[in-house]
Amino acid sequence: MAAINGTELTLYIPSVKVGGTTPSWIAIGLSKSASLSLAAEMGDVSTKDSSGWNESLSLMKSWTIDFEALVDLDVASADPNTAINILPLWEYFKNGDKIKIAWGKSGAYWYGDAFITSLEESAEAEQPVSFSGSLQGTSVLALGATSPPTYPT
Repeated sequence: MAAINGTELTLYIPSVKVGGTTPSWIAIGLSKSASLSLAAEMGDVSTKDSSGWNESLSLMKSWTIDFEALVDLDVASADPNTAINILPLWEYFKNGDKIKIAWGKSGAYWYGDAFITSLEESAEAEQPVSFSGSLQGTSVLALGATSPPTYPT
């Protein structure tokens, strides 16, 4: 079994907003980390016939992505078709716009629609300025195998 280096997994967003022209995917610039979390709500279906054991039924599923990157205002103000940093993400957050995401590495990408639920900028003394955020998935998270990722409809 081959281990995967975490550097190979990247969070991508499209170069234009949902509903625009066909975009290209752009990695979050100066990314430090990202994590994908999947969850399922469980419903209790235990009965008197369950012999004292809890029985469950899988109900609604959800997903979130948390990420962290370094702030570079030059990257953020550069051509939005080649660089994404905190300012374009701020626009999605401020307007409450849905954002398409792709997360993964060559040959295996998770795709979905999400809303940015939080953005935080951190500036510690004698440390690089960083930002972090959270994405809440809305609807299905799908697995695709194209490389580079294509923009699913």
